[in-house]
Amino acid sequence: MAFMAMLLSAILIGIAIVSLRYQWRTWRRLRSGESIPSDDRRYLRGVCRRRTLNAVLLLILAGMLAGAFLSGGQQEFNRIAMLKQQDPPGEHTPEDLEFAKSWTIYWIIILVLLFVVLVIALADYTATSLYGRQQLQRIREEQRVLLERDLAVYRQQKLNDRMRRPG
Repeated sequence: MAFMAMLLSAILIGIAIVSLRYQWRTWRRLRSGESIPSDDRRYLRGVCRRRTLNAVLLLILAGMLAGAFLSGGQQEFNRIAMLKQQDPPGEHTPEDLEFAKSWTIYWIIILVLLFVVLVIALADYTATSLYGRQQLQRIREEQRVLLERDLAVYRQQKLNDRMRRPG
């Protein structure tokens, strides 16, 4: 179990570092004065904020997950849980109960962090799909305008051709 937790922590750290690296590049691009349309700039700023926050939360989550197993806390919690199943059954001390309470709060915080990461990821997905739909609509509108203009030019040429023909 500890190996899997450490592996998961390493994977989360790797994902967070890669994400931070990409967000750093985007921040630099936004600050460089590169000519980016205002709606794109606003969208990219939002993406950077959400993804940077998520990467930091993933780092915290990975640290807490690794800390849970490296600190020996999980082993202590397992020992406390097995006291009643020993032969002869052991009694919980007030320190055991306090530790169990603290350990439960620790894991609740981990779960809340995980929930926040998922909510931010969902918000990012929603913002990205909304932005994509808006851009697609803009492109379709530009294409419609171009086609209408081309059709008007074509009709005008046909009308001019009819007027020139002797008839």
